[in-house]
Amino acid sequence: MIFQGAMNALNPLHRVGNQIHEVIKIHEPHVSEEEGWERVLDVLSRVGIDPSRAKDYPHQLSGGMQQRALIALSLVNNPDIIMADEPVTALDVIVQSQVLKEMKSLQGQLGLSLIMITHDLSVIAEICDSLAVMYAGQIVEYGKLRNLFKEPRHPYTEALLNSFPSITGVKKELMEIPGAPPDLLNPPTGCRFHPRCMKVMDICLSEDPKIVSTNDKGYVACHLY
Repeated sequence: MIFQGAMNALNPLHRVGNQIHEVIKIHEPHVSEEEGWERVLDVLSRVGIDPSRAKDYPHQLSGGMQQRALIALSLVNNPDIIMADEPVTALDVIVQSQVLKEMKSLQGQLGLSLIMITHDLSVIAEICDSLAVMYAGQIVEYGKLRNLFKEPRHPYTEALLNSFPSITGVKKELMEIPGAPPDLLNPPTGCRFHPRCMKVMDICLSEDPKIVSTNDKGYVACHLY
């Protein structure tokens, strides 16, 4: 797991190297102290941090380096799957790009699966192959990234993409999604998006749509389909 906000996720009272080494000691107690530290220095090097910085405290690292240290912490036990929760939100755009390139490169080198949780469409476009769009705690559409960006089916996916400016596309007025997200303690009946949907029908108010398969091997939960 790569947590959101590296400064909050790293313990300010312990050196970065010790925090990574602790993960090895907890999950792989049979690994010797010497081998453990070799792995710590190796994983820091993999994410682009000089191994000598293992003795630094989190506050001595820049925001980008803190994020890389969190990535190193998640990689040290050679996982099959990494879940990254808004891993670049607190970083400026240049550092964001560097961290994303590093993650994509590591994903290829180590052959692991990466689940990215983010609200930033540009981050998704940069790093993901498939996309699941969620609204009010439910998946409303799922499929290959290119297909969803090219031909969104769910009104919420369509509205999201139309609210984001394109650098190369035709200049047009951005769409806004009216209203506000629902209270999840008391969600609306039927489709949870219906109070804000431009294509709402009577059935949407009372019946929760089932997820159905689409022609391009994707899935959508909408009464239009």
